[in-house]
Amino acid sequence: MVARDWQADLTALFPTGEVTRGADGFFWVKVDADHLHEAVAGLKGLGITNLSTIIAEDLREHYLLSYPFLGTTVVTLTVRIAKDRPEVPTLAGTVAGAIVYEREIRDVMGITPVGHPDLRRQVVPEDWPEGVYPLRKDVVMPPASVAPQGGDK
Repeated sequence: MVARDWQADLTALFPTGEVTRGADGFFWVKVDADHLHEAVAGLKGLGITNLSTIIAEDLREHYLLSYPFLGTTVVTLTVRIAKDRPEVPTLAGTVAGAIVYEREIRDVMGITPVGHPDLRRQVVPEDWPEGVYPLRKDVVMPPASVAPQGGDK
């Protein structure tokens, strides 16, 4: 049996994207947010269909979303998000699990999944102040007298 050449397959699938091979044959592919749905469809065509999570990072100059997909190999799609336009197309309805991960990212990073069917809060309490995203590096937490109170009373 001949091993599949994932590097060649991914390079052919993403000719304008940057494909990087890491340890143990894991791959990272940089894609534009506008092409996220096409990238996911391409991975599905290769049999890589399972989204394990969505990771959001604040890199100070921009945000970075990472979408690790599992199949016969692991391919992580990475999407750079501009700080002045924290939006990404939703994968809800396209990829199982995305609906929950995207709600969490909106709560903690303020990145809106455009087209998401249910943007109720997932992680922070319903009375959490609007515009305060606890995992952003520039967050200014409200004073304790304004912040939501939790715990047992």
